[in-house]
Amino acid sequence: MSKLFVVFCMDTEGPCDDPGNSELLKDWKEVDFAMDKLFSEDFRSKYRDSKGNKFKIGWFFLTWSGFITNPRNRDFGYHKVRDHYLNRWGRQIESYGDEECWHYHHPPRSGVGNEWSSDWLSSCEYKTIISRQIIERSWFPICFRAGGTIMDKNLSQWVDKWFPFDYTNRAPLKFPEMDWSDGINSWQPYVPDPVEFKKKGSGNRLMARCMDLLTGTSVLSDEDIIQAFKEATSEGKAIISVFDHDYRDIEKRICDFLNKLQKFNKDFEEVKLEYKSPSEAIAQYLPAQEGKKLRLSFKSTEGKFEIETNKDIHQNIPWIAMEDKKGLYSQIEKGVNKISASKWEINKDNFLNAKRIGIAVSNNHMETDVLTIKI
Repeated sequence: MSKLFVVFCMDTEGPCDDPGNSELLKDWKEVDFAMDKLFSEDFRSKYRDSKGNKFKIGWFFLTWSGFITNPRNRDFGYHKVRDHYLNRWGRQIESYGDEECWHYHHPPRSGVGNEWSSDWLSSCEYKTIISRQIIERSWFPICFRAGGTIMDKNLSQWVDKWFPFDYTNRAPLKFPEMDWSDGINSWQPYVPDPVEFKKKGSGNRLMARCMDLLTGTSVLSDEDIIQAFKEATSEGKAIISVFDHDYRDIEKRICDFLNKLQKFNKDFEEVKLEYKSPSEAIAQYLPAQEGKKLRLSFKSTEGKFEIETNKDIHQNIPWIAMEDKKGLYSQIEKGVNKISASKWEINKDNFLNAKRIGIAVSNNHMETDVLTIKI
């Protein structure tokens, strides 16, 4: 029996006040009203999949930091967007089986808060964001989406090091900031080359295609949907993944999409529709793993800190974050000595000014673990 996994990726950015576009939701009151619809039981249950399961959403949370100006009155500040969602809908996110993922708009050298940099070397704000998420919120996501689906070789190599799953592929679209026209136009996830990421290669992550549900750039076509059903039929499974933004009232858009999927499904009766979170869908392409859950351990010895995991991880070394006594955050990568596939040592001299240390790891079986240590 063939399966078509249905994934919805929400670029979760909070309000966007654009005087030139009245469709956009300008404050949290308007965003909350629109998102309340998506968390309602009626909406989640209206279009069930072939197993009778409710609709799921992957919330790709964005942090608005590293910018100088704020022309769209975004909710600037660390954790602002994710905290708002968890405070208001945290229980529903858990009960519906939604996933908390990470979305990142790279700040440009100009600092303008409505421009996205195509140069990965223009800022290192991502290190601060993730380090603070680890230390202050004990959160280390598994799944990534690049802001504007803008990617270069430097970003690709960085994502390959730290994230098992990536929903940035937008082939075959081409727009001013990014050209995906020569990318892999398929609903099958693939292992990219870390440098030539639009081609298959020997990278460390799996990348899935994710297309616009309805944006100013593109609209998901009937041909895209038919392609997904055909690939599921020929390959045994496929992932149809679409995205939109939380600063739009999109309940009807999603319902139209799900209704259309069910109508097309009548022409492909051998294909079963299954709702999955972003990581769940890609994990269907990997061998199942049972047994103990991923766990971190930390030990202080003479002059060193020892870090160990109880199973293999995606990263070559854990993400080691530090908050110093001045309240500044950084990532420690140098001086980490890898003893084995699951054990590392680091000299205590690296933490002479530390107030708190955060350590995080993950793997491609949707497992993550975080430790926070006060110094």
